Amino acid sequence: MRIPSFPEVRSDLLESWEKEGFVLTVPRLQQIAGLVVVLLLIVLLFVPLPSCSNEAMVDQPSLTDKQQEAKAEPAEKEPSIRDKLIMVDVKGAVEAPGPYQFHLGDRVKDAIEKAKTTAKADIRQMNLAARLIDGQEVIVPVKKTKDQPKSTKRSKAEIPKGLIDLNAATAEQLMEVPGIGPAKAEAILTYREEKGGFATYESLGDVKGFGEKTLESLKSYLIVY
Repeated sequence: MRIPSFPEVRSDLLESWEKEGFVLTVPRLQQIAGLVVVLLLIVLLFVPLPSCSNEAMVDQPSLTDKQQEAKAEPAEKEPSIRDKLIMVDVKGAVEAPGPYQFHLGDRVKDAIEKAKTTAKADIRQMNLAARLIDGQEVIVPVKKTKDQPKSTKRSKAEIPKGLIDLNAATAEQLMEVPGIGPAKAEAILTYREEKGGFATYESLGDVKGFGEKTLESLKSYLIVY
């Protein structure tokens, strides 16, 4: 089958238009062009584009929603000094003597409550507010009878010889260390009271007046248990 060429089709089309009285004049072409422009405007104004459809706007979450979700996620908890565990041996006038686990910063009061004192226990001789240290031995004294002389000595934590525990030493003990005077000893006690104790020996660097050189020189005198 032979396919007619474009000139042949155009010639046949013009002949049919002339027979039907349809002639392409300049005014008629202007009318056709105007109609085409109007149709294009209608398409652009009333036919929605795919990228602007309501479905696309619903499926894509906004940046603000993502930011709010990120803020809603709970932040990871930072490790605290209180998270450090220590072991203390409780004995004396208690119902359940033995080693117990505590958190750094717990008090002697917490130790005797866990071991449960007996009726013979005399906790008035103890410093219940003293902080516990790792490896400490807490001895609950027995009430004195009338025949027994009263002792003026209080039970103290056993501190290893040669090393002073930053979490248990008194101001007098700290000032025995070369390079630590009353001001630095007071700064150590203040930090220990505010923070609950020293987690490591390096934590001493957080105290005002203790730089890297000072920490290095005090290593042979101080320790954290």
